[in-house]
Amino acid sequence: MFKQKFADNLRNLRKARKLTQEQLAELVGVDFRYISFMENARSFPSCELIEKLANALNVSYSEMFSFDEILTRRQYEEQICEIIKLLDDKNLQILFKVAKGLI
Repeated sequence: MFKQKFADNLRNLRKARKLTQEQLAELVGVDFRYISFMENARSFPSCELIEKLANALNVSYSEMFSFDEILTRRQYEEQICEIIKLLDDKNLQILFKVAKGLI
């Protein structure tokens, strides 16, 4: 599951920067087929290659591993309610101020 999420994220980041697999491969010094293998979750990059990919795609390491799923509005509301239940009074007040500032 982790490998597939990384693969999907890598593909999305590459496409968002309008790079082909060949162009990205050239930037990081690997064969373009290896980019394909990573994007199809058939291979996983080394730490050194992750660093090169992040630099070539101009993203942070955390963005390389950001696998947040897109949720429905109802799912977001349910998750927010669960988070709120865990907050102490002080943090609940902070969250309220932040939320109020968004509207």
